[in-house]
Amino acid sequence: MEILTNIFGNNKKLPFKKTIRFERKESEFEVNIGDEVKIWNKPNTKQLNLYAKGSAGGNGLIGITFNSAISHHLSKTEDLFVENEVVGLTKNSIDLFVNMYADKKAVQEIQQNHKKEWIDNLNKKYNPKTSWELRFYSENKIGKNDFLIKTIDKSQIEEFYQRDNETIWLTDKTGEKLSAENSVRSGGAEKTLRAIFSGHELEIQNFKKEHNWYYIDIGIKK
Repeated sequence: MEILTNIFGNNKKLPFKKTIRFERKESEFEVNIGDEVKIWNKPNTKQLNLYAKGSAGGNGLIGITFNSAISHHLSKTEDLFVENEVVGLTKNSIDLFVNMYADKKAVQEIQQNHKKEWIDNLNKKYNPKTSWELRFYSENKIGKNDFLIKTIDKSQIEEFYQRDNETIWLTDKTGEKLSAENSVRSGGAEKTLRAIFSGHELEIQNFKKEHNWYYIDIGIKK
């Protein structure tokens, strides 16, 4: 009965310490007792998506539930500090202990640590062995040989923290920016930036268009 109370509880006061049950989704990502995971609130809804640790972008969905208290604080509470731990697993469910409280200093420290990790990661030497995908959306026709891939400079890394979609873009051969929405997943953005910042020249290894979506596989130039 305690778990059911926690599941359907509606108390929006902080601190919030409850076990929440998520409907488990089939995923290639593993989840284990004791794991910390990512909680994402679908904008303007009470829907909470659970993502496996180490996943990026929209990948790694492992669970879904609806909870007004958590969604309220994720969308409206400033300086929210969130801790979580997987405490129960079945074939169809994930029980997640969630601890939320307002702590400005803790939030600032975590944000600074995440920013430092992101910057340090982009500055690490990188020698990719395989290609990876970039994805753009454009209603204009773009040919395989009609564009160049451009990125921010290494000196601009800190300025673009949490702005992955602005770090890579397409231009024509004269350097004019093309009207193409960057839909590159976080992992693809990081690989591209790290490779270029490590001094590698990149080349297009595969290019395909589906409707208005452009999929570009790139790798190190041989």
